[in-house]
Amino acid sequence: MADFDQMKAGIQNFTRGMTASQKLTIGTTIIVTVLGFVLLLRWATKPDYALLFSDLDLKEADRIVESLKTEGVPYKLSSGGRAVRIPSKNVYEWRMKLASQGLPSSGGIGYEVFDKKNLGISDFVQKINYKRALEGELARTIRGIGGIQNVRVHIVIPEDRLFKEDQNEATASIVLKIQRGVGVSENQIFGITNLVAASVEGLTPDRVTVVDSHGTILSNRWKADSVIGLSSNQLELQQKVESYLENKAQSMLATVLGDAKAIVRVSAELNFQKIERTDERYDPESQVVLSEEITDQTNTATSGDNPGQVNHTITNYQVSRSVEHITSSVGNIQRLSVAVLVDNSQNEIVDANGEELIEYVPRTAEEMAMFTAVVQNAVGFNPLRNDQLEIRNIPFYAPPEEEVLEEPNMFTQPEFWFSTGQKVLPVLFLFILLFILRSKLKKIKLSLPPVASRAGSLPVTEVMVPNIEETATLEATESAKLLKQISNFAEEKPSLAAKLLRYWMIEE
Repeated sequence: MADFDQMKAGIQNFTRGMTASQKLTIGTTIIVTVLGFVLLLRWATKPDYALLFSDLDLKEADRIVESLKTEGVPYKLSSGGRAVRIPSKNVYEWRMKLASQGLPSSGGIGYEVFDKKNLGISDFVQKINYKRALEGELARTIRGIGGIQNVRVHIVIPEDRLFKEDQNEATASIVLKIQRGVGVSENQIFGITNLVAASVEGLTPDRVTVVDSHGTILSNRWKADSVIGLSSNQLELQQKVESYLENKAQSMLATVLGDAKAIVRVSAELNFQKIERTDERYDPESQVVLSEEITDQTNTATSGDNPGQVNHTITNYQVSRSVEHITSSVGNIQRLSVAVLVDNSQNEIVDANGEELIEYVPRTAEEMAMFTAVVQNAVGFNPLRNDQLEIRNIPFYAPPEEEVLEEPNMFTQPEFWFSTGQKVLPVLFLFILLFILRSKLKKIKLSLPPVASRAGSLPVTEVMVPNIEETATLEATESAKLLKQISNFAEEKPSLAAKLLRYWMIEE
């Protein structure tokens, strides 16, 4: 209590000589300083919200929010209530907690639909539940593929018919929401179609349609074994063959000439005709006995004829025959066209001034012949296939040197300065407010009257207090003398007194 009284007395002594405006100024400064520090401290300690889940079903978003409210975790909703944000330090913990509760299920339901035993359920509802579960499980599996953000699967399983010709085939359609800037490849689409086809009885890959969220068809609209379906694979094979031959020739020339001194381009014509031929040949000159039958017949004389014996021989010959089944391979190189450009050679020379210069000299005929032989051997040049090779020596264009820009470092990133500002600005602002407050207090202190003029500010021993009666008598005598002198001056010189009075009034 004594400390509080001393502090109160000190504040009263400090503010006793201040005017109302000075008190208002110092009070406002203190209030602004405290409020600014509180606001900065709150801003600096404000939690950084991170995305917990997005693209949620509204029912699932409500269940997630209820769980967060129960545990007292702050949250924010965005994207029309389909995205939930919580403090970044709690994101991974709550993802695991919600996953243990089966949230989110992304609007799909799997085989857990059969966990509940419903007595008396009809066969129709059972089939519908099975289709829902199958679609949900396939959607979960496809969602695990890289580049796919969300997926919906629709399967049509026709009813069984009595006759096979009346039986309809199963179909499926898949809608993919692809992550922005990632995309999916043709191999992934091919894998998805085969995955769904293998999961549904009676479904073939050609009856699976895959589209993206913009309605663009991603799957092939033709059968895999058709001629059109093979065209993409043929083009891919051709590009691989051309790239392989180009790299072989380019690497050999780069080893001799250096990088960027030779350009090789290969155009390959591949034979994609698949021919199956059966060749059956007969050789009439080569015969073998296949079978031989000999019959002996004896005649008995009945009318005086001589009895005798008759022999019958039947021989079957087999002509030699050869049968060949020939199937030509697909993708053989039918013709090559190779184009090669070689840059001039560089020689260092010294001019008349003694400066070193670089001189570009064309290649000699011997060098070009050597390069031609090297490229022919590298790509497997075959004149019998009517292959063509064109090699030319042309000076390459050398672009002017550009100033190399330095890679941005962490100090040029806005995220770094934002993070640093959150830590430094509160302290800096506090120092600025304290400096302003200190300058205000200094100005107020200088404007106050001297300490000796304030009653009670000095010890009693240092204050000389004269006699009150003597002081009053001296002051009255001096005032009477001064008034008499002024009166005499005004009577003697009234004009000068009037001028002096006007001068005082103007001066004030």
